[in-house]
Amino acid sequence: MSALYNLYSIIVKMNTIDNILKRRSIRRYKSEQIPADTLKEIINCGINAPSALNMQPWQIRVIRSKDMLRRLNVLFVDWARGKSLPGSASRACEEGFCVFHNAPTLLIVAADTSNHYAEGDCGMFTQNVLLAANSLGVGTCVIGSMAASINESPDVLRDMLHLTDKYRVLFGIAMGYADECPDAKQRESSKVEWI
Repeated sequence: MSALYNLYSIIVKMNTIDNILKRRSIRRYKSEQIPADTLKEIINCGINAPSALNMQPWQIRVIRSKDMLRRLNVLFVDWARGKSLPGSASRACEEGFCVFHNAPTLLIVAADTSNHYAEGDCGMFTQNVLLAANSLGVGTCVIGSMAASINESPDVLRDMLHLTDKYRVLFGIAMGYADECPDAKQRESSKVEWI
């Protein structure tokens, strides 16, 4: 029994570590939608993330409607006009731009503003989502630039996303089947100091 358990532990460890090391941010997606049961499994992994005092201070919105995705993209493009933004958001005024890279599914992650640990807890929720998605063959990309355009639009927060003033959007997570296979970017181990 012990040898079997050790073998199982090695396989699980290899799968977990491989999953962490091989996950990449995807910025090109196929149009194929993620099946609902796969998406539910991914989100279930997210909500099983740890949170301080088990407060689970997140609100998650799953958007699959093409019309809602289009409206959120238009909102971002209008908001970005005239701003100098970093990364792919800097191309917001280009024809055909999509802030969530034309992914067929978008998760909106919002944090409870009255909870001091909410941002960290939402980060743990998100990491669980990213790793679960990757293990199921679903690509993801965290989109931080879209949060401000939503947070500065009370009507969108309230009417489209059904979020009260108590919540602030932290970021979106683009999700879908990858249409690219990006290489790993350099990681800076010098930022870790052993004391």
